[in-house]
Amino acid sequence: MFNWQSKKVVVTGSEGFIGSHLTEKLVELGAKVTAFVLYNSFNTYGWVDTFKKEIKDNIKIFIGDIRDETSVRKALKDKDIIFHLAALIAIPYSYYAPRSYFETNVLCSLPENLDL
Repeated sequence: MFNWQSKKVVVTGSEGFIGSHLTEKLVELGAKVTAFVLYNSFNTYGWVDTFKKEIKDNIKIFIGDIRDETSVRKALKDKDIIFHLAALIAIPYSYYAPRSYFETNVLCSLPENLDL
C-alpha cells in the first residue's frame, strides 16, 4: 500500500462530492492536503463545510479558480501529488455558457503551461 504520510497533495474540485470524499480520505491516511476550492462570494467551501473538525483542522483551503494560471501555479507549488477533479456541472447551464465549461472541464486539464 502507498504511504501517504506527509505527502503534499492538492485536490482540485475538493468542494464537490467526489473531491471532498477524496480529501477526507487523504487526510485520514496522513497526507498534507490542500483543498483547492472555487471562490464564491458567500465564502463557502461546498462539501468541505461538512467535514468534521478534526478533518478541517488538517487541511489547507486554497481559494481560487482553476482557469486562473497564477492561482494554479501558486496552489501546486512544492506539491508531490495533484488530483485534478475540478469541473463545472449542471449540464443545462452549459448550453448558455459553453466557453466557461470548455475552459474549466477541458482546457484546464492540460498540463503544458504549468511546467509540470
